Amino acid sequence: MDAPLGNRISRFWAAFTGTTAYLPLVIVDSGHQVLTGNQSNFTTAFQNLVDPELLRPPAAEIEAYSRQVGTQMRVYARLLNTGGPTLLASANMAALTALVYEDAHVGVTGRIMRAAPWIDITVPLPPDGVLTATINSPDLSGVNWTALHTVVVADYVPGPGTAYDMLQAAVAAPAGLSVDPAAITVGVDTGTGQDRSVHVQLAGPYVLTWTAASDAPWLAAAPGDGTIADEPSLTVRESGLALGSQEGHLTFSATSEDGMAFTQSVSVTAFLGPRLVRVAAAPVVLGSPISLPVVISALGDEHEVGFSLAFDPTVLSAPTVTLGTGAATAALTVDDAQAAGGRVGITVTLPAGQAFPQGNAQLVVVTFDTPSTVPRPTATVALTDQPVARSIGDAFGSQLSAAFEDATLIFPEASVVRTVRRHLGVGGP
Repeated sequence: MDAPLGNRISRFWAAFTGTTAYLPLVIVDSGHQVLTGNQSNFTTAFQNLVDPELLRPPAAEIEAYSRQVGTQMRVYARLLNTGGPTLLASANMAALTALVYEDAHVGVTGRIMRAAPWIDITVPLPPDGVLTATINSPDLSGVNWTALHTVVVADYVPGPGTAYDMLQAAVAAPAGLSVDPAAITVGVDTGTGQDRSVHVQLAGPYVLTWTAASDAPWLAAAPGDGTIADEPSLTVRESGLALGSQEGHLTFSATSEDGMAFTQSVSVTAFLGPRLVRVAAAPVVLGSPISLPVVISALGDEHEVGFSLAFDPTVLSAPTVTLGTGAATAALTVDDAQAAGGRVGITVTLPAGQAFPQGNAQLVVVTFDTPSTVPRPTATVALTDQPVARSIGDAFGSQLSAAFEDATLIFPEASVVRTVRRHLGVGGP
């Protein structure tokens, strides 16, 4: 009140409708709610303002980074208008504010505001529009720079009236470069001869530009350079791989015109080999249940596997499906609506971000009832596309290629029902 920073105190007066205000003056969401004067229980009074605000959906997304430049705090902000009206200072007082505060015991508080610089949004920002801005604080002295933090706030006056409302706020991360994911396993199926591509996401101040360099001839980025907003693809070239596992690294180097420089590397493990899903045949004892495992020969990047089993319902019936030993943590989905007609659909999905390790993994075990006699000596259990299509997906949503192998069951000779046939001679009986 005595030495206000930035223009935050204006938010209180824009929302206050009384005639006399007493310290402390409190605003929540830039003045969507206000509080003034002493409270018998300030924590409860303030919480009663905050709780309903937390239930309101944001109307913007903010990505922000900050760093010390000399005696100033420099903030890089990216604002996405996700659902509000067109933002423009001359129309609705739209602005971005950087609240710079220090964790320090001052008076009766555990933190103190050191600066609150702002910029007005002077170019119309429509819904789905993006604004990037750099905000510098005034020179700061007597502060502990390691204890300084910044929150970036976007607010405007929605009208009618003069009270402001907050679109969204975000804590600014320390300026730097990050790459997600930082480690990737890519399987390349020898049955296709195709390259594999995986998207990687770069994050950092919007002013950064980058270049990519690889230490392996089979690994590259496309494009090889760009801005931080670009999403490059990591490409593994099948022609440069040897059978089995190999490791390479893709290094991103990012710089800015105002002196920032960062590097981050992605570790890539590539495995070249055949990817196979098969039904494993088992010995048959007619009149007793038979359990058939479905096994994947994985290359290390398989996250979800879907398929259907087709079988002769006069020979195999009442299928039950349980997770196999190699998929104990997975989610299992079974479509058995067509089981009486000889079809069952199965989907096995690992938890987010996980993949089956390289090698053989038992996905599920399907148990059938069998009759005491059968009409033929063999039966096939086939991997098909109804009611669930054959598919394998990685953790990034890409579809992977694979071979699928059926199983042939052989029944004991004594259990096969044979039809007696008459043999007539040429001359008659």
